[in-house]
Order: sequence, then C-alpha cells, then structure tokens
Amino acid sequence: MKRTNIYKRLFVLIVLTLSCSVKINAQKMAQNVAAWVGYEMYLPFKEDGRWGLLLEGYSKGNDFVSELQGSFYRVGASYYLKNGNRLGAGVAYQWDLPYDELSLPYNNPDYRIYEQFIWRIVKKEGNEVWSQRFRMEQRWLGRKDDPNSTSDHFDYYKFENTFRYQVRYQLWFKPRWAAVVYDEIHIRTNAASSNENYLDQNRLYLGTAYSLDKRREIRMELGYMNQIFFKSPDTESGLSRMNHTIRITLTTDLPFKRKEN
Repeated sequence: MKRTNIYKRLFVLIVLTLSCSVKINAQKMAQNVAAWVGYEMYLPFKEDGRWGLLLEGYSKGNDFVSELQGSFYRVGASYYLKNGNRLGAGVAYQWDLPYDELSLPYNNPDYRIYEQFIWRIVKKEGNEVWSQRFRMEQRWLGRKDDPNSTSDHFDYYKFENTFRYQVRYQLWFKPRWAAVVYDEIHIRTNAASSNENYLDQNRLYLGTAYSLDKRREIRMELGYMNQIFFKSPDTESGLSRMNHTIRITLTTDLPFKRKEN
C-alpha cells in the first residue's frame, strides 16, 4: 500500500473520530470565537545545509481580537536529514489569561522543553506535500493554592508530559496558491498519575496559503481551526471547551545563506 494512501486513510479516521466525539459532547462544551496571529519559521543557516533555526510565535485573541487570550513563543534548533525529514528540539513559553467561565481565574505561565521529528513526502514536483510531525513536550504549568490570590507568586508548577501528533496535507493548485488541511491530537502521557484524561485536545485546520515569492519560501496562511479541549489542564472545572479560531500565519523556509553557484 502506498504511503500517501495510508496517510489519507489515517486522516479520514481521525476526522471521523473527532466528528463523533463532537456530536456527543457539543452541548456540554463552552464555545469561543478566537483569532491567532503569528509566525512559524524554519530557517536553515545555509541552503541545503544540515542545521537551522526554528522560530514560532502567536498572539491569541478571544472574541476575535477584542480581548487577549494569551501569547506563545517557541525557539529551537533543526537538523535536516538528507531525505528531507527533520529533527528538532528547543524551548517554548506560553502566557495564559482567563477568557471564559472555565478558565483559571488568574494569569498563568507555561514553560516547555520540546523534541520533534517531521517526516515529509513530496510529490508532483513539490506541488503535493504530506507530512507527519511527532512532538514531545515537557511542560511546567504555574499554579496557585488560592485561586483568588492577587499575588504574582505561584505556589507550585504542575508537570505534564504531552505527546503531539500532526498529519498535514498541502496542495499547490496554482503557482502561488495552496490548500492546507491538518489534524493534530494532544495526549497526556502522565495522565494516570494526575487522574486526568489521556486525551488533552484536538486541532482540525482548513485553510489556504499564498506564496509571496516564486520559490514558495515565504507564505501567508489564512484558515479556520476547530480546537477542542478534553478535561483540559487550563480549565478550573476540567470541563471541555471548543474554540472556533481564525488563524493568520506568516510561514517561511527561507535560508540565511544561499548556495554558491
């Protein structure tokens, strides 16, 4: 069986599973309309080189942009394998604000260390790209014993180990226009020790990309992401929520230095 056929069946299975779960839990979920504006940059130090830099950041708004939901930043190193796949590791930071009735009633930090592997299959002269991303995150979440405390001090940091799996499909249907769809699932590997669900959240995304250059190295993406939390660690009661999110993202694979001819 071809790898692309396996990816297509896997993607359909994830979407069907998610749809069934949504139908069962939709009435129990808090629902929000959000907007994320940010960047995701894979920057090789040299064209066709082995090492590169990863930079990622988002500003997250609730009720579109009327109130701040939080902010997120990631920085790391990437190693490019000869077959086009990638290894990476680094650190990340997220600052969460209360934005609905399920949120913790205070601002709280989320410190992370991550490791990842990206497996890519490129077909039709680069016009069709399938990718899988396997990411592990070690997270330290700031918590207070008294939720009503106005102090900036956090009494402890809750540890979580999260496995994230994303399958993504990108199709360039015109020289500068592409359709993008992906699904990403988050699983808490240490959920049993904290009496939580293993399933943390799911992100289903559908959007379009426009290339700002002929090499397709600098792109703007606009799309819709359906984000579901299942007994999320950032909610006071542990109930589920659904965020309907518009995402605007600048993405790039632009190298710092071109290959000499």
